[in-house]
Amino acid sequence: MQSVRVLVCWVMAVAFLGAAAQSASGPAPNKAQSDRAVPVSELEKQFFEAIRAGNAQDVLSYVSKGGVNVGPGAQHTSQEAVEQEFAVHRGLYCRLFDSSCIQAPIDLANSGRTCSYRELLTHSKEVKTAASGMTRSGVQQAILVARIKNDECPNQSLIDFVFNQQADGWKLFSIP
Repeated sequence: MQSVRVLVCWVMAVAFLGAAAQSASGPAPNKAQSDRAVPVSELEKQFFEAIRAGNAQDVLSYVSKGGVNVGPGAQHTSQEAVEQEFAVHRGLYCRLFDSSCIQAPIDLANSGRTCSYRELLTHSKEVKTAASGMTRSGVQQAILVARIKNDECPNQSLIDFVFNQQADGWKLFSIP
């Protein structure tokens, strides 16, 4: 588990550095992407705006028919299961959009509460987002990262989403 956290931290650092380098030098053309593909910077803007706005339908449009990996254990969740959670406002829906329905175990050593990603993105002192593209095992990927400073939710300082480029556009591969 520790090695997974180290890998995630490394990927996030690469994403921040890559985004900074890309914004300094301008977007590099990517011949591997089709003409219909949305640039990673546009994906970053659209996806984080969908979460900030609480637009569940827009977020669902990023879930492929093959499903998505969810949580720190990267548990595979089918598209149908995600749609069901969104419909009844449970599970992943709560984690993304509604802090009040998050069911998290109580940690007596931790005084901070668990906040939805929407709350973190809209009610934090500081929010910085970045995006980076890369190819891994022949698959074009985008990593979207948000670094957050929020005193009410001190244990949630980084959020990262991984997308894969598919024939019908960017689709979520993993959600933290």
